[in-house]
Amino acid sequence: MILLMVGLIAGAGVFINWLYSPGNFPIRKIELVNKLENQGSRELQEVSAEAINGGFFSLNVEQFRTQLMQKLPWVKSVSVRKVWPDKLLISIKEHKPVVRWQSVNRDINKGKKGEDEPYALLSSEGLVFKPKITASQQAEFNKMALLKGTSENAKQIMQHCYVMNEYLQKINLSISQCGMNARRTWQLRLSNGIRVKLGKEQMLPRLQRFISSLDGALKNYIDRIAYADLRYSNGFSIKWKPQPEADMDSASGLSKTKQE
Repeated sequence: MILLMVGLIAGAGVFINWLYSPGNFPIRKIELVNKLENQGSRELQEVSAEAINGGFFSLNVEQFRTQLMQKLPWVKSVSVRKVWPDKLLISIKEHKPVVRWQSVNRDINKGKKGEDEPYALLSSEGLVFKPKITASQQAEFNKMALLKGTSENAKQIMQHCYVMNEYLQKINLSISQCGMNARRTWQLRLSNGIRVKLGKEQMLPRLQRFISSLDGALKNYIDRIAYADLRYSNGFSIKWKPQPEADMDSASGLSKTKQE
């Protein structure tokens, strides 16, 4: 009985080793069950090719899933399932980019000499990711608004910029750039080209005051405004675009009134 049990255990070990040998029951088919919008198929094939060398039993599904997450920046989540006898089913959920992103973290922006900062996007969940993109993708994404700030605060910055954009839409304007610079000062660029400096606090009240003026006393002068500094307790200053001298006289008077 003892010899029989030893023989069974040894035989089971040999059988398990045989099952888990990569050369036995090889993975021959990898099937993507959903359509990808942005993730390049070549990158997916390169990562997946590593799994084909593994066997049905020897392939570590969780490790393979982790590799997909790490090596494919577009991938938000992925599920991998084995189908007997030689197939893998892969389901991928991609990040949905909503705006472009530029980090103001100096240690991140400081790359090697001559090395370009990777093209960064911000997902609908406020996650910064840096995918490899094609020329056509870049042309499309360049139409998106640009947000700036520290990567750890990306979600909060996106939320603040969305609120500001909703206020501006009430006067048929929108945000093309929004966020903080390296000194943590909030700045905007509006869809009509106006640059706005908001400061470090009371951004929404200051912007609301400026919007009220754009919809009121400044309504007929919006196209003349180049820059607005809202960092005043009871008003703001304006820099006008170059205009003929006759027009500048009336515009300067209006600017001084608003500062007071």
